[in-house]
Amino acid sequence: MTLQTHPASVDTETLDGAVLTPEQLAPLMEWARGRKLCDYKVSTRFFDFEAYGKPFTQAAILFEPETPLIVDGRKVVVIGSEGGSDNGRGFLKDNKGREGVGPYLARRGITFMTLCRLGRWNFFSDDELGSWDNVPLETRMPIFHRGQKGFWGSDQFVVTDYEAISSHTGSEQCRVAKPGSEFQKHLAALTPVTSMRGFETAMASLVDPTDKGTLLLYYGFSTGGTYLWALANRTPPDGILGYGTASLPVSQYAFRSAAGNYRSVYEQSMFRVRQRGLPDFTYFNTEVPEAERLAMWEEASKAPRFKNHEDTFMHFNIAAQTEALLRLWNDDFMPAEDREKGLVHLLTENLSLMFPGDRLGSVAVFELYGTKDEVLPPKSSRIAEGVMSPYCRKYSQAYLEGYHHSISADHVEAFGALWLRAIYDGYFNKTN
Repeated sequence: MTLQTHPASVDTETLDGAVLTPEQLAPLMEWARGRKLCDYKVSTRFFDFEAYGKPFTQAAILFEPETPLIVDGRKVVVIGSEGGSDNGRGFLKDNKGREGVGPYLARRGITFMTLCRLGRWNFFSDDELGSWDNVPLETRMPIFHRGQKGFWGSDQFVVTDYEAISSHTGSEQCRVAKPGSEFQKHLAALTPVTSMRGFETAMASLVDPTDKGTLLLYYGFSTGGTYLWALANRTPPDGILGYGTASLPVSQYAFRSAAGNYRSVYEQSMFRVRQRGLPDFTYFNTEVPEAERLAMWEEASKAPRFKNHEDTFMHFNIAAQTEALLRLWNDDFMPAEDREKGLVHLLTENLSLMFPGDRLGSVAVFELYGTKDEVLPPKSSRIAEGVMSPYCRKYSQAYLEGYHHSISADHVEAFGALWLRAIYDGYFNKTN
């Protein structure tokens, strides 16, 4: 299955543990540039649903190629989710305005749908990508559904200093829901299963996961990976693509505990919104000159630049997640049909998504990381591989020398070329 087009090509079947140099990547990237097959169209879609008695709207951005790529008789579809402070717009273009992974894949015939995490889309914006640039950074709050009447008022939350322990990337402050507020109730209803219902509702509009005529792949950048892995627990794809991808929450705790950190399981993080400002942005862009970084920040600040419910899920804050589910159970807005299933069902259905399950046994995984990844360095990603690989049909992990925790256009060209090669090689075929 080795690519024959260039003598310096790589065999995606034998990459596990390899560190790929720029010299090794160059001919593969050149080959991938020649794989541009067509133009594409981009559209935004919204899907309304209810979960645990509260309304939600799942936002999605769809990239549709004019000429779909067919490999071994199957149309290639990738379902993605965004990184820790984005709402999916980073997949359209990077912070320098260059084409992102969505156009990269669509121009090569791959249909790509990115699923925005609930609360991240600004439904009060006229911008087609839900920009937050008209909302001051220090007042941004999740918008859970497009029927919401307005932004959450100051009667719904209090502002606190950032004292949490789940992240060290320079968060500035937190806005914490007041006990008994409607904001707190909505956050309680936004369980891991609620997130999965949103993803499944949007995905069902595009593809039938059981269709043998589709090669279905998942990709989540950074914390988006946590949600796509959880989705794979419920709706397994043919394969999981990775670059800078976080694993399931138990993996996060595995590599934190390996470093002696046993605290995050106790963190009370469920009912907060964590502001991610310029210090956080600088943490991931230390090698960029200041003037260039400030220009990039102007584009980056159109994204939400906050995190809320996902902190609890992805950082394995198991005590906080349990508290939130118990508060949901003890409140008065949960529908009878959910309550009739019982408390144990509520707890196990949601908490089980933090762990790999047996349904991953049909999934082939092709993971890539940069050797300079700021939050998932090789040591951490290897621990995650040790947690996840026993559950998967196939698991390969490789590293790109000198690359960061980023989906900037230059990074997309490198990992995108490897993804494309793996797809053409038949890496994800069940017979391999």
